[in-house]
Amino acid sequence: MKSGKQRRLEIKQKRLDRTKKTSQQACSSKASRPLNSVDANHGELEHNNTYGPVPLFYVDIPFECRDCGSDELWTAKQQKWWYEVVKGDINSVAIRCKKCRKLEQQRKVEARKVHLDGLTKKHGEQVGL
Repeated sequence: MKSGKQRRLEIKQKRLDRTKKTSQQACSSKASRPLNSVDANHGELEHNNTYGPVPLFYVDIPFECRDCGSDELWTAKQQKWWYEVVKGDINSVAIRCKKCRKLEQQRKVEARKVHLDGLTKKHGEQVGL
């Protein structure tokens, strides 16, 4: 009789084999791929903890910026960089344009600075008591 750990490992391996098999069957030829698609490197996507299939390729995805409302395009090359180089979550998508991302980063830096200044002031007053 197998232990629970051994059984879980078997189940996990069967799921991985099934996922590989279905993903290979889904798109085995480059002819069925959209124009301007970029191949995904499955070895670089192993950091994602998902039961679903990982993408075989990336395609350009249009989106509307959350802040300014402009229509933008998240290119396949940008997606490959985000998912494989930066190791971003496979379920994440772009929500802000480049300009609004920079503004949001600046806002966060300022908020962090105000917070740390407040903590310094608070602890400085407590020590002086």
